[in-house]
Amino acid sequence: MSSHHIVREKQEPALIIYSNEGFNEEYLGQLLEWSPTVFVYEEEHDYLLSTGIKIDVLFTRNDKNIPEIQELTRIIELNPYSIETALELLIEEEYPSVNIIGPATLLPQLANYIDKIDLVLFDHQLKIFPVKTHLDKWYASGETITIINFNSENDFSIRGAKALNNITFTTITNGIVTITTSKSPIFVAEQIA
Repeated sequence: MSSHHIVREKQEPALIIYSNEGFNEEYLGQLLEWSPTVFVYEEEHDYLLSTGIKIDVLFTRNDKNIPEIQELTRIIELNPYSIETALELLIEEEYPSVNIIGPATLLPQLANYIDKIDLVLFDHQLKIFPVKTHLDKWYASGETITIINFNSENDFSIRGAKALNNITFTTITNGIVTITTSKSPIFVAEQIA
């Protein structure tokens, strides 16, 4: 039995591949399953081209040194060449959400955009997403949750999980975990398979 998915444009999150280094190819396949618009930084282009992944948009530093590209791939010169410029472009083009594959070191830049676009960052074996004020989410027993908080004056609380240290928690039973934050957003990091 086969399944056919009809996806309207921009219904699924866009996918920015900033850095694919060390990222699980099977999970990449899952992110591509619903045919998102794929934006790729030029450093990742050759590898992704060799895998046969359809690249919709190629971000370059200089559009004069264009590598061999797939048919119908748009080329966009980012100036400055940054994740912020890419997010501004997605917001301008009215993408409501984006998944980003890249290093957790991007989080300080991403924090400035969480009120403008829904985003999730995937770094190696982590899925990292913002919590603006409140999150209720079901977790299985024994899962690890890490809180990333850039504001030392921000208080957060977590119910339904036991603290391993100031930022790392583990769930005790299957059930809802509630995370709240007082002043500014925090990020939650979860392990992915």
